[in-house]
Amino acid sequence: MSAHQSEQVDRANARALRLLYDAEPVLVDVRPAIEVIPGMTKDTVLTSGPPLHWDAYTGGQRTAILGGVLHEGLASSTAEAERLLSREAVRVAGCHDFGAVGSLAGVTTASMPVLVVEDAGSGNRGYCTLFEGAAPARLNYGVYDASVQQNLEYLASVIGPALGAAVRLLDGGIPLRPIMARALRQGDELHSRNTAASALFLQEILPGLFDLGADLAREVVAYLTSGDYFFLRPSMAAAKAMADRMYGAEGSSVVTAMAFSCAEFGIRVAGLGPRWFRGPLPEVEHARFFPGHDLGDMEIMGGESLITEVCGLGAFAQAAAFTLQNYQGKPEVMVRRNLEMYRITAGEHEVFKIPFLEYRGTPAGIDVRKVVATGVTPALDVGIAGKGGGQIGAGSFRAPLQPFADACAALDQLN
Repeated sequence: MSAHQSEQVDRANARALRLLYDAEPVLVDVRPAIEVIPGMTKDTVLTSGPPLHWDAYTGGQRTAILGGVLHEGLASSTAEAERLLSREAVRVAGCHDFGAVGSLAGVTTASMPVLVVEDAGSGNRGYCTLFEGAAPARLNYGVYDASVQQNLEYLASVIGPALGAAVRLLDGGIPLRPIMARALRQGDELHSRNTAASALFLQEILPGLFDLGADLAREVVAYLTSGDYFFLRPSMAAAKAMADRMYGAEGSSVVTAMAFSCAEFGIRVAGLGPRWFRGPLPEVEHARFFPGHDLGDMEIMGGESLITEVCGLGAFAQAAAFTLQNYQGKPEVMVRRNLEMYRITAGEHEVFKIPFLEYRGTPAGIDVRKVVATGVTPALDVGIAGKGGGQIGAGSFRAPLQPFADACAALDQLN
């Protein structure tokens, strides 16, 4: 790439960052996926990562997709669900192609309630399913049984409609960027830790909940406070709406999506549109496993919560969340890892700040050129699934280099 071409890309990256910084994600509704996600159908199952042929899905991600088919009543048995998927009578598609993002296996089906987050300026929308709760058995962690089905029905019949009604009662919805910025100052990094953000969200939605009646409000509050991870899903949907704004920066080398399936990792780049650049799965850098589990029990079954890192959160804000040190390493390791991310980004976020770094903006706008030039790949905060399903730990992973190198080569050809 010539000096002139490099300058053109730098200008495009500045435009991409301006689009990212100016985003104003607002939670405007909670509705069944089929009612709000463009292109969603009754016989579509969305899942995490660059899309694969059905036969390529394995392990917990395959189990979760089959569970999604059964949950929707499209099949009465696993064997029948297998046949429908093999014949493509039920379609499997990638969440990102529908404006959605999925946690772990990322399964999203027609009847599932999704958070609808809209960017106030552009109208871009991001969608994400609700947190399934703290129980070890969760569909997106590769488990489908009677308890999972019962919980999904509860979310669809009680929690989703109540949250949607409460949000609609609030004039203008719930602005999420102020919650996210404040939570960073209170010890969250908006990926593996959402304790402060979940509490701040509860403050914002309470007035709407009060109007639903005491009994229903009490039930929703119990759900919102059953764990510390509710806000991960609003954070993901907000990050999707923010990141997609950057496609407006033609020629930019900034990453707009990172995701992985059970088989491979992929990225998208602002100047290259919706094309996926694929490579091997990310590798564990540091992890902490729940009692009774170790590295040999781990299974990678997908994940798209990395959209938070794309926007300068998660592992790009580790120094804001030292309480995660059991899972991410000692505080000095977390700081060093966070500082390293500045080497591969196009700028520093104007709104998301890290108190420990003297309120320095988080590293934002992953530049594929810088990744290739330095050999430093993005750090990723990831929940760890176990063989046979369920969460068994969490840790810090590293993205593979190949997708960034391939994207960089494609940009060189474009320019």
